[in-house]
Amino acid sequence: MRIRPRTPSPAALAVLVSLLASAAAMAAFDIISVDEEWSMRGQLHAEVAQKMPLVNDPAALDYLNRLGRQIAAQTPYGNRRWDFFIVRDDAVNAFNLPGGLVYVNSGLIKEARSLDELTGAMAHEIGHGAARHGTQLMTKAYGYNLIARLAMGRHPGQGRQLLAGLVGNGILNHYSRDAERAADRLGVHYAYQSGYDPRGMLDLFADLQKLQGRQPLKVEQFFSNHPLTRERIQNVSAEIATLPRNAALTRDSRDYQQFRARVH
Repeated sequence: MRIRPRTPSPAALAVLVSLLASAAAMAAFDIISVDEEWSMRGQLHAEVAQKMPLVNDPAALDYLNRLGRQIAAQTPYGNRRWDFFIVRDDAVNAFNLPGGLVYVNSGLIKEARSLDELTGAMAHEIGHGAARHGTQLMTKAYGYNLIARLAMGRHPGQGRQLLAGLVGNGILNHYSRDAERAADRLGVHYAYQSGYDPRGMLDLFADLQKLQGRQPLKVEQFFSNHPLTRERIQNVSAEIATLPRNAALTRDSRDYQQFRARVH
């Protein structure tokens, strides 16, 4: 005799949803395990690949992945797979998705004049991933959509539909200011620990502020997702000041300039 699982009553579902929504409001609340996060990376990447033009240049991707994985190795999840992709888009932007996925626009590579500027931007996105900001946003979305953890388990079709909506609507990039501060702080340390000068992050900020005056549309998306407030710049500068001076930190390289020329 097969026992069918009981369907929760509407009242029980309402209580569950209320609890999930309340808990999801807490910054660190997350119902998605690390294993579950990495298991959904294939579906997430497939959604991006359908919607965005990705660069298919093995040499360029190999270089970007060597940089990215060197930085990701400094995180608590450095033993898991991280992949880095180039989006062919002149707009300046980069974003992270759960499961160690990082996407960098060709427009950002063009504007990042030195290696430490690019690694600063990448380290920031890796910081979002290491802090699991994306899965925290997914937890909120699950609560609001009444499907919680079941969407990824017993109802994979619903799960795929939800992931498509999260990627398509850009929900996974709408981080709070606290999340942006955390990603900056982590990014400074990850870049430094990887041997790259974290001052490149500040140099990139300065370059993008100048670009905003000349070509505001190119940085509109970046500033929308990563507001460059005076407080943010001051916080990054203060975090860098806490680090020991190291004259051996890399600021630029010939390999990077060749990669940059290849991409744009």
